[in-house]
Amino acid sequence: MNLKITLILLLSVISFQVFGQISQPLRYEAEINDFNQEYFIVSAKEDGLFLFRQLNDRPSFKEFAWEIIRLDTSFNEISRKEVIIENTFTFKGYSYSNGRFVMLFQEGDVYARDLLFLTFTLEEDGFKSYLYENLVPIRLTEFEMKNDAVIFGGDVNMRTVVMIYNFTAEKGVVLPGFYNERSNLLQIVTDTDDDLVRIITSDRFLNKRFGVTIRAYSTMGEQIFTEELAAKNDFSLTDGRIVNSSDGGNLLAGTYSVRRRTETSRGIYVADLEKSLEEQIQYYNYAELDNFFNYMKERRKNRIKKRIARKKVKGRKLRFSYRLFVQDIIKQNNQNILIGEAYYPTYSNSSSGFSFYNYDPFMSRNTDQVFDGYKYTHAVIVAFDDNGNLLWDNSFEIKDLKSFQLEEHVQLAFLDQQIVMLYLFDQKLQIKIIEGDEIVEGKYSEELKLMYENDEMRGNDENLEGLEKWYGNNFYAFGVNKVKNLRDEDIKLNRKVFFINKIVVE
Repeated sequence: MNLKITLILLLSVISFQVFGQISQPLRYEAEINDFNQEYFIVSAKEDGLFLFRQLNDRPSFKEFAWEIIRLDTSFNEISRKEVIIENTFTFKGYSYSNGRFVMLFQEGDVYARDLLFLTFTLEEDGFKSYLYENLVPIRLTEFEMKNDAVIFGGDVNMRTVVMIYNFTAEKGVVLPGFYNERSNLLQIVTDTDDDLVRIITSDRFLNKRFGVTIRAYSTMGEQIFTEELAAKNDFSLTDGRIVNSSDGGNLLAGTYSVRRRTETSRGIYVADLEKSLEEQIQYYNYAELDNFFNYMKERRKNRIKKRIARKKVKGRKLRFSYRLFVQDIIKQNNQNILIGEAYYPTYSNSSSGFSFYNYDPFMSRNTDQVFDGYKYTHAVIVAFDDNGNLLWDNSFEIKDLKSFQLEEHVQLAFLDQQIVMLYLFDQKLQIKIIEGDEIVEGKYSEELKLMYENDEMRGNDENLEGLEKWYGNNFYAFGVNKVKNLRDEDIKLNRKVFFINKIVVE
């Protein structure tokens, strides 16, 4: 019996050594000072990375210089360029698709008037610029690329507007079907197998509840089809993300709320767009997910589970409200993987000066609540089949994260049947390995490696660090470090660096 247990344990260790290993084979550093502008990074997948930033040294009073660096997957520098931009333009966004990297600049700080696109291709050494004389000043919120076109959207006077600029035709158009005061732009979908661009909006219908509308366009701006998705009575669809399913149909998933759309949601919905209206949407209350509350301490989780069970016996549902930031849906092994990160806004008290209240002759100081970032509690990962049926769910506690923008933090790596979940916080990779609803390896951490063996970490800017998907099961961690090295003669004693670490999961 003891021999059998020993063999099982040994096989488990061997299995974990083969699957779920995290390595950091490479690190890239660029020395900076306190006055340098931050670097932006864009993945070119197997073709490497583009780094770019605005330089402090200006060619003239009316111009800015931008530096663009291209690295291969081994962090070898392939090219380094400088481009000059008139100071009437401000940097707004970037995108990459099929060997073309695009930078977007707009004339105007908040609302974009004329737009300037700078394009770089892997085959060409230089760049091309395209000026779009925009007749509709727009506050941009979305920017994506598809084939030979860029798609960008936002709002004009609180109304949704989406445009396409085609590089081949050198022509831009405003897409028809928008400019509705009841619309809210959710997603521009470009990562599909066909040549169409899909625009997903949340729309208020005549019953004052919210549903989702999917519109498809060619890259020349021709509208191909429109499909509306309405919730059942007393429900509103809060948001939506789309994925192509293996049988050629489309799944759309997101969160739903009760009655009118609110910032909090009651659960997750999945819609099979190929089905009839009656069978199209399936709803999953957060209480129906087996592992949604695993981020809680054991006693609190057990109390909630017992409350859910008691309600279920009585034929009733216990309702929970969460803010859930939903990422894109990933297609893997005939499963559709949705990941969302639960969060809540935090506030701090701030004194705003003196004022008089009710003719009080004594001056008193106002105390206002100031937004202090979004605090994250956990990530939930849910798998559906191509018909929208729930297969399994799991979760990943992320209590230490806070950010001022809602953005993706948790990344996924797929190893056979296992999924490695990881995010970066304070120079440590936080890792958890699951297989469906089972936990293969509980949460553990691994520090980011420094450049040299004798380097010592002396400072880290948590607001500038992050972890992003690169290609396959390769990721890159980035940030700004202050490093000390007391032993190596040819290395500076103190240095401040922008860094990129290559992370490999295998």
